[in-house]
Amino acid sequence: MVTAVSPLLDVRDVTLQYKTSEQLVTATWKVSFQADRSDRLVLLGPSGCGKSTLLKAIGGYLTPAEGAITLEGKPVRGPGPDRVMVFQETEQLLPWKTVKQNVAFALIASGRASRQDAADQAMNAIRTVKLEKFADAYPHTLSGGMKQRVAIARCLAMKPDIVLMDEPFAALDALTRQQMQEELLELWDRSKFTLIFVTHSIEEAILLGNRVVLLSPHPGQVKEILEVNLDDPDNRFYGCYDQLRDTINRVLFKDVGDYVI
Repeated sequence: MVTAVSPLLDVRDVTLQYKTSEQLVTATWKVSFQADRSDRLVLLGPSGCGKSTLLKAIGGYLTPAEGAITLEGKPVRGPGPDRVMVFQETEQLLPWKTVKQNVAFALIASGRASRQDAADQAMNAIRTVKLEKFADAYPHTLSGGMKQRVAIARCLAMKPDIVLMDEPFAALDALTRQQMQEELLELWDRSKFTLIFVTHSIEEAILLGNRVVLLSPHPGQVKEILEVNLDDPDNRFYGCYDQLRDTINRVLFKDVGDYVI
């Protein structure tokens, strides 16, 4: 008898709303999807479809107006060290702390390690992202790509169940972005963490995801969940890209000319 394995993350019929000075805005409408351990799940959709809002809700920073988000069967009721976020902005490090101190800070602040243990774990994470030569450097001396590596190291040092990434490479130049994508996949291959990644780039979705949740324009709704299988990336990337592009046009837009992602 085969026992069904429960998903690590279950997002069920989640509607998210926020208030402006003039109105109540519905960001997502009855969104449902699941993520298993070691999944690389990409939330893909146009600007304003609620991708980042969903990520914040998974992180515990927003409470759904309707529906539920559970992690290992338990309701998400707030932020926790089992979920760590990496944002788009490269200026997310404490400028008065070195690279090593920035990475260790999260461990110390969360109470997960003593100062000495945090320093040791920070160095291990810094070596993982190949920045050990810059452990004593301050953020203002680093490039944008290096700052994002530090943010990822800080995340990995926490050993979370889920890594949440909100377009972390969008502000980088094309070459650095490609390098960071490749390095992220190498890190995942070593650690097999569960990744929830937000993007509006089809190329990035195909490269980084094993599944893609396609969200409609505002308010965001799940239109389709696509499996990405690149057994031979060199030969199958463009075929998968074309398939995903055609699916986006079919489920989101009436005409090919309306394609905006």
